[in-house]
Amino acid sequence: MSKLIAAATALTLLSAPALAQTLPPANPAPAASTPAAATPPAVKRSAKPAVRATERCMRLPLSDVAFGKEGSIAAARQKLDEYAAAEAKRRNWPATPLVKSNEVVGNCDVYLDFGPLIGTEYRCLVTATFCQK
Repeated sequence: MSKLIAAATALTLLSAPALAQTLPPANPAPAASTPAAATPPAVKRSAKPAVRATERCMRLPLSDVAFGKEGSIAAARQKLDEYAAAEAKRRNWPATPLVKSNEVVGNCDVYLDFGPLIGTEYRCLVTATFCQK
């Protein structure tokens, strides 16, 4: 036990200058004579084009309940378009058409099961990006 206390005390007694002498500098300055320092590194290009500064984008999710998976997805898509228009108006964006992209249909879970006579209701999540150009 006393050895642990002595070791901990010895660690706390080290001063900052003593540590700085043992560690190399964090950001060494590059030598001016090396050719690598003269040329900038290559910039990696992504496959996706960058969003221009004049574009305004928002990513919105919406889920809806309807009979059948296809019906639930269609209802969620329709309401998502209406929701995007209302959200753009709330954000005071100019009244130009929104461009929809990157739509993803998420989980479709059983909401209510009425059996084989009536059918099954599903709740499906649809997420899309809306941009104004």
